[in-house]
Amino acid sequence: MENISAVKPDDAICPLCGEENRCGLKQASVEQTCWCFSADVSIPQALLDKVPVDQRHKACICLSCITEFKSSQSRAL
Repeated sequence: MENISAVKPDDAICPLCGEENRCGLKQASVEQTCWCFSADVSIPQALLDKVPVDQRHKACICLSCITEFKSSQSRAL
């Protein structure tokens, strides 16, 4: 994952990889929830801690980054 902290935060872009985060709240033309509210999605605190301070609470981490992080953590065990 590449840090894109030099780039102005965009709430549709993952702050870790720079790809679209596919936030359901931002994409919806009507009120709906996002994939990240699903019961089977959890974002580890260690991954949240990787978001640059100036970008925290401004954009969602994408599912790819979450999946990659969890996969790397399980391989490390």
